[in-house]
Parts: sequence; C-alpha cells; structure tokens
Amino acid sequence: MYKSIDEKITKIEGFSLSSPYGDGKSLGQPLGVKSVGFVKVYSNSEKYGLGETYSGVYAPELIQPIVSFLERHFVGRLLGDDQVFESIKSLPFIGGGGIIQSVISAIEIAIWDLRGKILNKPTFQLLSNNFRKTTPVYASSGTAAFSPDEIKKDVDKIVSLGYSAYKMRIGYQDWITDIKRVEAARKQLGDEDLMVDAIMGTIRPAWDADKAINAARGLSEFDLRWLEEPTHPVDIKSLARVRSANIVPIAAGEAYTSESDFDSIFYHEAVDILQFDATHSGGIKFCMELARKAENQHLDSALHVWGSAVAIAANAQVALAQPKISILEIPMVELELTDHMWIEKPIIKDGLWHCSHAPGLGVELSEELMHMYSFRVNSGYRL
Repeated sequence: MYKSIDEKITKIEGFSLSSPYGDGKSLGQPLGVKSVGFVKVYSNSEKYGLGETYSGVYAPELIQPIVSFLERHFVGRLLGDDQVFESIKSLPFIGGGGIIQSVISAIEIAIWDLRGKILNKPTFQLLSNNFRKTTPVYASSGTAAFSPDEIKKDVDKIVSLGYSAYKMRIGYQDWITDIKRVEAARKQLGDEDLMVDAIMGTIRPAWDADKAINAARGLSEFDLRWLEEPTHPVDIKSLARVRSANIVPIAAGEAYTSESDFDSIFYHEAVDILQFDATHSGGIKFCMELARKAENQHLDSALHVWGSAVAIAANAQVALAQPKISILEIPMVELELTDHMWIEKPIIKDGLWHCSHAPGLGVELSEELMHMYSFRVNSGYRL
C-alpha cells in the first residue's frame, strides 16, 4: 500500500526540546527538565512525519547538526521507497551504528508516520497484515532514588492506572536498601509481574560479572520476570556469564544501535529477553526483524521506551504489528510535553495498550508546542 506513494521527501528538520519532567528533581536531570530529540520529515503534500531519537536524551545539542548532515541523503527520494536508507547504512565507518544510527532511527520513524498520514492509516496497519489491536504493557517507574515507602506508593499508583506489571530501578543506593525496595514492590504487587533494572549503562562504576551474579542471587527470591542490564552494555561477555548462571532471567538491548551489536548478543547467548527501541535500534522495521530473530533463537523480546509520546507511539506500532513481542514499556515519570502530543489519548486497561486508529503514529507537534518547550542548553542527562 505505502509503496505506491509517489510523493518525494522535500525537507528534514532535526531539533531538541526541553520539557518539565516529574517533580523537577528526577535523577540525572540537572535542570529539572528532560531533553528530547525530534525529527520532522516533509513531502510534496506539505504534511510532515514525526520521529524521535533516544540519543536526544543524552546529546541533545547534536541532533540538529547530524540531521542537517543526513538530510541530503534523503531529499528527493520517493517516500514509498524502502531503499531510501541504504545509502546511509553504507557510509564507511559511521553509518552502521552509534549516534548516526540512532538519529537515522528517528528519520525512519518519521517516514512511517508520514506514510500513515498520507494514506490516512495507522502505521501498524501499513507494517503487517498480521497485526493485533492490543498489546501487553508494563509501567516503568521506580526511580533508583525512591525509598521503600515511595516504591509502595508508586506501585499503588500504577495499579490504579490499569497496569499489572511494574519495573523499578536499583544500583544507586546501598544493597540492603535496594533489597528492601524490591521486597516492598513485590509485596504490593502480589503475584503480578515485577522487573528490576540495574541501569548499569548509567551507574558508575558498573557491576562486573561476579557482582552481578551475586546481585541476581540476592534477588532470586522475588520471582522477577527479568533483571535488566546487570553489567555495562559494552561488556557482552560478562552479560553472557550472568545469564549462563541461570539465576533469574536476564534482559538487555536498549543501548545497542547496530546489527553487529545484536548479532553479538545472539552469538554469546547473553540474554533471555532481547530488548530494543525503535528510536535507537535502527527504526521500526529493524525492530520487527529483531523480534523475528529473537523468536528463532527461542528468546522472548520486549520493547524499551524512555521518551516522549513519539517514542511510545512508534514502539507501540512495532508491538501491534509484530505479535511475537511480549510487552511494551510505558514510562511513568510525567513528561509534560507528551500530554499535549496525542491526537487520541492512549487507552490502557487491564494491562493492555489499546490501538488508536489515528493516522500514522497518532501524534503531532505544532509550532506552538515547539515554542512552549524550546530547548534548554545543558539539559541532557547527567548523573
């Protein structure tokens, strides 16, 4: 259907915005706001598609110049042409991974959004004939700085909002406190799913394999659905050691941007649950392919999300179009900008995301919103 679109890409814009975030005291947000990296892709119809790059959280100042560099590879290309990305991927040394690939992910998402808007169809219906109308979700919250009592209140809140699965962070406080925090979450959740993220891509120094294995042993009594990122993402061999200890299921993947990164995860049998994010891991289609590869390796797969409405919506399209994906992450720390971007506000009930029939991703970003949430220098993540 979308391949018949004969409009051409006329312009691509890259920019970052800053939005109030949580209570203004969130861990790692020095100015009390969160930076988000966006891309807008325009065609002859003067409609635009909207994409997001996860790298905007960490290097917001780089989004505009990188998009400006990439734009010439896309302008003039047919919007329905699936080969539009090949010239970028073949750029020697820089095209296959890293921040370039993260930003390309945003462009790819924006193109899918624009295709849907032109055809007046939600993106998931363009991606697959085997789509579903709901997908399981989990509430992603439990900041590493929360006390046990704050964790209890946090769990109560997500249950009241229609969630039945919860993820929390550890690794920032002392181990005895972290165990009490996990214990509090399990008690409040009862038999529902509990995930624990060790955030070792962020915490310094990161755990080595031995410390991660000891941590897994300490967490084994809490019946975790998974323990996430228990070693630094670049240390795939250590991650594989933790997984091979077979104490709790191990999840990872949000940090990776290249096909070779994910091939290494498969080769080393480093995870039980493969995670990926359309805003960082190569875009919507590549994430669908990763889910297929995970299934072939007898692995579970889950979508990582830690951004605005665009990140949530883009990954929701992947989950709806690829039924083999087990669950979708929904960030619970309030990002004010997100509330203003939905064409139709998401419906989450009984632990399920219910699809919207709004065209494309179902999000928009007006000039007024861009002005309201203009970028604040030095708002990138810093712990």
